[in-house]
Amino acid sequence: MKKVTARQVRKPNAFLYYGVTPFLKLFFQTFYRLRIDRSDIKDLKPPYLVVAGHSCWFDYIIVGSSLFPTRLNFVGAYNFFRDRTLASLFKHLGVIPKFQYTKDIQSIKMMKLCVDVGGALVLFPHGCLSNDGRPGGYASIGVAKLVKFLDVPVVSVKTDGGYLTRPRWTKTSRRGRIETKVSVALTIEQVRDLSSNEIYERLMESIRYDDYKWQRERMIPFKAMKPAEGVEFVLYKCPKCESEFSLYSEDNRLTCRECGNTVIMNKYLLFEPADSKTVLFDGIDKWFDYQIDCLFKEISNPAFCMEAATELRYNDPGHFGYQPKGRGVLTMTRDAVTYTGSVDGKDTVLEFPMTNIQMMPYAAGEYIEIADGGLISRFIFDDKPVMMKWVLALRLIRDKFYEEFKHYEETQ
Repeated sequence: MKKVTARQVRKPNAFLYYGVTPFLKLFFQTFYRLRIDRSDIKDLKPPYLVVAGHSCWFDYIIVGSSLFPTRLNFVGAYNFFRDRTLASLFKHLGVIPKFQYTKDIQSIKMMKLCVDVGGALVLFPHGCLSNDGRPGGYASIGVAKLVKFLDVPVVSVKTDGGYLTRPRWTKTSRRGRIETKVSVALTIEQVRDLSSNEIYERLMESIRYDDYKWQRERMIPFKAMKPAEGVEFVLYKCPKCESEFSLYSEDNRLTCRECGNTVIMNKYLLFEPADSKTVLFDGIDKWFDYQIDCLFKEISNPAFCMEAATELRYNDPGHFGYQPKGRGVLTMTRDAVTYTGSVDGKDTVLEFPMTNIQMMPYAAGEYIEIADGGLISRFIFDDKPVMMKWVLALRLIRDKFYEEFKHYEETQ
């Protein structure tokens, strides 16, 4: 393992950070009505670890604005460094790369060095953006062990309204409100005295959010041109006829091709019936719970199996982006995910045991990924809406058969 040096863990470039962040903060406060409460940490100085929920694509800006003028070293997914432009920008911003859902010792060493030299480190424990307005991904107990290892106070950034402003399934944002609370989640004494389980529970509670619960209490109008467009990348099952992958969106409407069931997303980003015969859930969260309940019944069958035609791409060393490797069929059972097809022109079978996969990183309507150490296999399905079911099925199988059964309690 290579030794980590201070040159590998840079503070964000001062000219870039102080030149851009104030304008982003002002823009978000004006345009998105970002409100920040940081009264609990007004006297706290680095070094410390910042943990935050990952509700939307704007989280990096929200966290940076919330703790400005402190320069923050973010921990970012290795995927971002596969893009030439982002890799260059992140280098100047001092972003620490990490392979998602794998034990990345080099990244942990860089995090430790960051706080040891007096820095402020930012981590999104769940690792993935929210699918339904509640914490997504999978935050393992390992984050508590990391806190012990870093041996610094922990600051939490809890945001409400982020998912409603810029959910992962759309290319556009909405204007409503974002409320952020910055708090001390753990003092240095608590980091040293509490058990890993106690630390984990406090961390998860400090960043827990539920945007639809928050919205039902607040009923804040959000402005959007096409608020429902793209939602079929997270909602794949019709509640009326129970067909799957038959939903399509247009402007503020979501319609089933099979039975015509149609819902309308209103200015509060909640669903309304299009007519008296419409069957619906009033929010993405409840619709998502319906899909979870149906999928639990499916994976309870020992013969559970899904297949999808796909393109395969790899993150070849020395190249930016992901290089096309072949085409084949991806299969998921309760035991493994298996690719059967071509790799560089040769017939190949790649097996990924379920015990080795914590989560499938996912870009809505684009791809899913499976990490095997530093090698990332990116699968681009022919039928894009199918991917959400794969991501959800893998996590539910892990919960039910490979880890303590939780029924997604962290998102309830």
